[in-house]
Amino acid sequence: MNIVDMESVLTDKTMRSVKLPFEMPQVYGFLGHAYVLGILQPYDYAKPWIHTSYIQLFISKHYLNDLQEYRLDFYPDLMIAYNNTPWLQYKHSDKVLLDQLGVDIHRYLISQLEHNYYVVTYVDEFYIHNSICYQENHFVHDIFIYGFDLDRQIYHVAIFDKNRQFTVQEVTFEQFEQAYLSQGKSTQSLINSIKRLEPLDYESSKYGSGVGRFDFDLQLIIDVLSDYLEGRNSTERLRLQQQPVEGYFGVEIYPYLQKFITRVIEGELNFDVRQLHILWEHKKMMVARIEYLMELGYLQEETPLLEEAKRLEKRSYTYRNLMLKGFMSNNRDILHPLVNSLEEMLIAEKALITQLIEELRK
Repeated sequence: MNIVDMESVLTDKTMRSVKLPFEMPQVYGFLGHAYVLGILQPYDYAKPWIHTSYIQLFISKHYLNDLQEYRLDFYPDLMIAYNNTPWLQYKHSDKVLLDQLGVDIHRYLISQLEHNYYVVTYVDEFYIHNSICYQENHFVHDIFIYGFDLDRQIYHVAIFDKNRQFTVQEVTFEQFEQAYLSQGKSTQSLINSIKRLEPLDYESSKYGSGVGRFDFDLQLIIDVLSDYLEGRNSTERLRLQQQPVEGYFGVEIYPYLQKFITRVIEGELNFDVRQLHILWEHKKMMVARIEYLMELGYLQEETPLLEEAKRLEKRSYTYRNLMLKGFMSNNRDILHPLVNSLEEMLIAEKALITQLIEELRK
């Protein structure tokens, strides 16, 4: 596909490049979170939703029972096709449909980006420069596209790089096409377009207020903190809309994390840093939440909770790095201290959240 053909899809023929706003996200252990937060983080109106949504953790029974995977994640889990986030408008397509319609992928992407839609799809990272698998292993994974430059023939994308860091970088049109076509179209064929809407964009909604809004709700934050502290399944609150998710929630995750680490030590499971990475991101978000509540005046400036939250965040970062060090050195014995350390963290976190709830109720 030459540049002239790609230009033909532009509404504004003078628009040679597009780079939609995207900020490095606070949570990136799973990419569904990274994409959503990268889009919404800069906007004050999204803060109440962010600081309410990143309280609860869970381990899915499905993953544990069927796949033997201790998949720790935030709830809501924000899978790529998740479309109940305020201010984000989603359009779903797939490679099979585009192929049947004879739609060239470059023309599709450029048209979406020109109309302020970010795009998520799947590619073979064997062809993506600076990815973990570049020119070594064929591995199909999702990629986030937030811009293009026709003159330079590149896309702006967000992926995990060769150092396993979530980064933004550039991918040539040629590389992207190879990666996109390599896997075929029968599996992982999702193409998801996401547009950020301003709250004002919803004022003319047929359904009125409540669409595209998420007002700060202190009681809701207290309720979800209580769910976490008591190990309560927060999905039970949504029974009117969906079947509750079966899993282990809040503080109930800790025994399963200890079991996971024990099984890694014993060689039953492979090293996996994701669980402790998400645990660290959870503590990091707790620090940000306490700072936000202080900013709003719901916590006193002299509260000791912030320093305690920072201490737990620092400890969880150490745990994450210990798992990573064990993986890099293939040393399972190095993980032994983690089992008891997680028990200590559980006790300290229960005390922190109990005190936080008490102060918020004053």
